[in-house]
Amino acid sequence: MFKNNNVSAEVSVDRQGMLDRLYELLKIRSVKEPATVDAPFGLGVKNALLYTLSLAESFGFETKNYDNYIGEVVWGQGKPFGVLCHLDVVPEGDLKEWNTDPYTPTVIDGKLYARGALDDKSGAISVLYAMKALLDGGYVPKREIHLILGCDEESGWGCIDHYNEVATLPEEGISPDADFPVIYAEKGIVHIKYKFKKSPDLVWIKGGTRANVVCDKVVAKVKKARLYDGYHGILVDGDTLTALGVAAHGSTPEKGKNAMDEMVFALENQGLLETGMHAKLFEDLFGLKSLQDETGYLTFSPDLIESDGDYVYVTVDVRYPSTLKKDFIMEKLSLISDFEITNFQEPLFSAKDSGLVATLCDIYSEITGEKCLPIAIGGGTYARALKNGVAFGPSNGEEGDSIHKPNEYVTLKTIDLMNAVYLETLKRICF
Repeated sequence: MFKNNNVSAEVSVDRQGMLDRLYELLKIRSVKEPATVDAPFGLGVKNALLYTLSLAESFGFETKNYDNYIGEVVWGQGKPFGVLCHLDVVPEGDLKEWNTDPYTPTVIDGKLYARGALDDKSGAISVLYAMKALLDGGYVPKREIHLILGCDEESGWGCIDHYNEVATLPEEGISPDADFPVIYAEKGIVHIKYKFKKSPDLVWIKGGTRANVVCDKVVAKVKKARLYDGYHGILVDGDTLTALGVAAHGSTPEKGKNAMDEMVFALENQGLLETGMHAKLFEDLFGLKSLQDETGYLTFSPDLIESDGDYVYVTVDVRYPSTLKKDFIMEKLSLISDFEITNFQEPLFSAKDSGLVATLCDIYSEITGEKCLPIAIGGGTYARALKNGVAFGPSNGEEGDSIHKPNEYVTLKTIDLMNAVYLETLKRICF
């Protein structure tokens, strides 16, 4: 189990209860879909929110639903402390790539497989059950705990925007939506939509699932196929061309294979796309990927492609080093082509020796017996929405590579870790 666990023996998370409720939440396909009158991010996301809020109410907590954009569970009085999670998930992608049904939670060899198992439903349910354990144990918080349940984290943070319109975010808190031990910095994020010219002989092109998921499939329709089957990996079926890749999180494009790379190269060589498009998107023509600081290198991942009669549009996920300035980054990005910004998030940077980081490091070290060294990531969490926020778990090791891919999983050992860590975090900071 875990070493030096100083959580009181009489207070512990109901592991089986937590798993049972997590399984029920994972069965809900909470992928963003077109809005309806009372479901701004689609019915699936709404159902995930209603399920989680109903569960919290059954435990005796106060809940708030802000127009099905976002919800929260509130407990206690005093200075607010936020725990920001999200219930929406990225699309499952090609079902053929899954070894199990993505919405039938399945445990194999100690690993729980399902879309959202790690990103981010296990974190949300673990924190809720930590609150329940403390409530059932008779603890009375000295701070007002806000478990905030976002519904649009994967597609633009419209949920946080709405929250800021109708409520006030806590100034301090954590987001269990990244990695252990403690994330002290997150790179800035820009989703930038570029425009390139195309030939009339390229009827249309489409590929990718989300702006923050490495493109794993591109399909193009041409007036007359000029390629032979297999040319640079392109599959030719009449006038339809297909390129296949491997999905990954947009912040770590090197862990996937971008299908757009081969397709753009092939089409440009056949005169169907603007000359230089491949070099600008995939050959780092302007040296963007050499930009770095202590939080790492800039990453550049073209993840969505679509077209109209005259142009091809490519949305790129850019994660830039935390200490670099937005104006400097945008000047560099503007060298590529005409563009519009579809999403922008300022970077997060907290001092490694700040009070919150130090406290969380102490908790992690005491529970695991391991030395805690704060880390920086390219991923973006709700922590950057707070004045004093950091990401804290839940991924612990190789399982993190499964996020946004087929066969996403979290180990049962990690679930035990997060249950212990989040229980002690709330207890130490809020009681």
